[in-house]
Amino acid sequence: MDRRSLLLAGGVFAGSLLGGGVAHAAVQWPMFEWEKRGGFFSPGVGVMEPPLLAVYGDGEAYADAVAHRYLSGPQARDLQDHAVTVLRNRANVRRLPDRDPPRDAPSDRVRVRTTDGHYLTAHLDGWGHGDEWGDFPRALHELYDHLQTLRRAVRADGEPWRPDALLLVAVHLDVEPDECGPWPGGVPVPKVGADRRYLETKYAGAKARRVRRGLPRSGEPGWPCYRTPAGAFVAANWRYSLPHEW
Repeated sequence: MDRRSLLLAGGVFAGSLLGGGVAHAAVQWPMFEWEKRGGFFSPGVGVMEPPLLAVYGDGEAYADAVAHRYLSGPQARDLQDHAVTVLRNRANVRRLPDRDPPRDAPSDRVRVRTTDGHYLTAHLDGWGHGDEWGDFPRALHELYDHLQTLRRAVRADGEPWRPDALLLVAVHLDVEPDECGPWPGGVPVPKVGADRRYLETKYAGAKARRVRRGLPRSGEPGWPCYRTPAGAFVAANWRYSLPHEW
């Protein structure tokens, strides 16, 4: 039984999923999380990238919000111990002297819960693909290799992650693009316009299923364009949510 089934069985999210709402009261945060944040914003850059690796306290791991599987007890403890050891020594997460982060690069956030329930967090500007420029200490390289090994294993051996919960992002466009179809019927229309150009909305249950059926996902920088019933032009995209994001 996966985490979503456990939550439903316990009744925590049952009402919200059936009604299409999103519950927040019983959020259980991951024991470990690695995600990218910020960077130069344009539709399709950064916003739609889910956590690269998230591991919950029971060992269930999610890679890129596309696959999930349970780690063994030793695997989960080894990850926690390794991340705590690296992040607890702040010298490990500081850029080496005379090294400047790339401009407009996203920041990697690595977060781990200690055994006493506190979190250690590192914000690594321009850490990128394993710190290809060698700007950070060796300990951080070793942690990166560990994370990538787990991430690849979850993607290769895990089950597909297709929950009835997603994040929809809409951006108001000032001009009509060359190709712009009508907003799909039955899909909630995002309330964006000249006074609110950007909107993130979480959907669960029936509303999430309608979004999935009506709006194709795009992995490209340019998102699909739609014309709303009110005549506004909107670029929109979505991704699956992890349990703590519902």
